[in-house]
Amino acid sequence: MLFGTFDYSILALIFLINILVWKFKIIKKRNWILYLVAFLFFGFVIPLLSVDFEIEKATKDQPIVDNFTLLYTYFRFPVWWFIGVVETFILRNLITKIKA
Repeated sequence: MLFGTFDYSILALIFLINILVWKFKIIKKRNWILYLVAFLFFGFVIPLLSVDFEIEKATKDQPIVDNFTLLYTYFRFPVWWFIGVVETFILRNLITKIKA
């Protein structure tokens, strides 16, 4: 499975943050801090937490777990990197519309 429960909850949270930014105009200008936070969260924090939750879920009832069983968890990193790039473009478009 490409996404787990944790991933769906984080995607819903990201969707709600986008709606809040769009409706209430929370972020008024782009700066390097916004991109740094997005890079850190989508590059490291969210994928590591996603992999950790998935490994815990997959090994909970298994007596013997080999590395091949958990190989698919490494593909969470490129998926979250792609979502981070898409989110950066969405935020950039929302902020430029707020400025105008």
